[in-house]
Amino acid sequence: MFKKPFLLVLLMAVASHAAVKELIPNLTAADLDVQTQARLDLLAACSKASAPDAEPGARETICLEMCQVLAGDHPVVSVIQPVLNNLERIGGEEAVPTLVELLNHKDEHIRDDARRALAVNPSPRAGHALGAQLKMRKARSAKETAGLIVALGERGEEGASNLIAGYLEANDDAVFMAAVKALGRLNEDAGVKALATARVGAAGFRLTQIDAALLSMSRENITSQLLASSTDPEVQAAALLSLLLAGETQLANDALASGVPARQLAVIEAALQGKDPVVLDAVAAKVGSLPPHIQPQALGALAFSENRAYAKGVEPLLKSPDPLVQDGASRALARIGTAGSVASLLANGRPAALRALGRLDADGVDEALENVAAGSADDRRAIAIEALANRGRVDLISTFFKYAAGDGDAAPKAAVAAVGAIGDSSNLEELVALMITKESSALSRDILNAVVEITRRSSDPAKAVDILVARMEGASPRGQANILQALVQTGSQEALQPLVEACGSSDEKLQKLAVKLLGGWGADNGLPAMIELASNEEMSLANHVTLMRGCSRLLAAQKPKKLNKKLATQALEACRRDEERAAIQATIDKAKK
Repeated sequence: MFKKPFLLVLLMAVASHAAVKELIPNLTAADLDVQTQARLDLLAACSKASAPDAEPGARETICLEMCQVLAGDHPVVSVIQPVLNNLERIGGEEAVPTLVELLNHKDEHIRDDARRALAVNPSPRAGHALGAQLKMRKARSAKETAGLIVALGERGEEGASNLIAGYLEANDDAVFMAAVKALGRLNEDAGVKALATARVGAAGFRLTQIDAALLSMSRENITSQLLASSTDPEVQAAALLSLLLAGETQLANDALASGVPARQLAVIEAALQGKDPVVLDAVAAKVGSLPPHIQPQALGALAFSENRAYAKGVEPLLKSPDPLVQDGASRALARIGTAGSVASLLANGRPAALRALGRLDADGVDEALENVAAGSADDRRAIAIEALANRGRVDLISTFFKYAAGDGDAAPKAAVAAVGAIGDSSNLEELVALMITKESSALSRDILNAVVEITRRSSDPAKAVDILVARMEGASPRGQANILQALVQTGSQEALQPLVEACGSSDEKLQKLAVKLLGGWGADNGLPAMIELASNEEMSLANHVTLMRGCSRLLAAQKPKKLNKKLATQALEACRRDEERAAIQATIDKAKK
């Protein structure tokens, strides 16, 4: 009954033997591509043999074959290293004897590769072998000794602490460091005792490393001792943080009142990580008395507490002399503020406060802002209007138009900006009408900007341009000038024709503005109109030069091989002055090269 499985293993061994042995000539080939392919083939064979769905015994078979190869006299770099690396990936108990033998290899890199393979080998025999190697009183480098210690620590080898503890007295820092880290990782009673004993006579770098290892063990009694005995503020802070996160929350108040920044920051970090109500309450109670350079971190912890009860303690910091603290308070209130926070944020008025008002999701905030916008001083009304726009209150656009047409300076500007920020094409006609009404006011520039914003966002720019063009007729030259500027800034093809027509206006100022705007047109589709207008002998020389310089700019921006030679020639013929003619000729000559 056992003959068939046994025969199967033998057949697999023969197949594996052939697969691995046949790769050796290719691994040592002079052709780098052949070498690379051989390494990939070996990797693929090992991956297949160690896959979850592999045939029983496939992994052991190929590993034994690789062990046979490693026992031979083969080149280190081309054969031994790639085979050993694969054995590290999939090797088990069957590979341990070979790996132990390789710990004595003449090449230090192979010795280190063998150690790493034993460190990850799942067999208990691998751990015993590493321990036995460390016990040997043989001459070896400090690097190799450290490597063995690290391997035992990485394996979490039970009982290895007793073996490693003696190396805490090593003169070589690499060996000492390996021992400290391994003991910290093993976290055994023997290791704790050894580290505590070594700590008594340690100083400087070594003391710091021992403290770090003891803290990493997360043993409350040891951590408490470090908090009480260490003179290093960073160690105290790490110990305090560990204890707070472990539930020793009664330490928070004293630490915040200690005046030691490291301890205060530890409490804040514990509040942020653990979100324990007791620790958060302590931070909220002390946030106002903390040093200014620590307050932003404390505010950050409170911001993520999701406890609106802390808003009252945060609001006074909006008056801090430190702008960073003010902004930290604003960000905190954006998350935990209440309707009662609105007045403090409005009074602050900084950009961070305005963003906070826009994001503050609490009952009564909108009502409070609307009340301020309706009946406060001009500046406060403006801030409230901007905040309402930031909150996306599209339903208030009609109200914003009323504010825009009303008295004051800041509030109308904010109302117009609000319409531009959240309005759409349905508001464009009313906005253009307001721009014409306010054409002699400084507000007209703000309205123009709002018109441009809405037009650029419009899904139907042609319709938006039609609205603007329709308002041209009957508007004063000043009103027409504002509309023209809006048309140009849309960059729309539909805006070109009304601009060309305005270049022939009888109003000299409007005509000059239109020519200037057309001369600054950003697309090639403006070239024919610019050349045609510039060719008119009745046009003033100043306007002619403006248009020709615009033509020269657009032509020069074209790729030489795609230069529109016909338009370039027409532009050259239209030039009245040598300066413009020379610039266009240079563009044409460049395209010929």
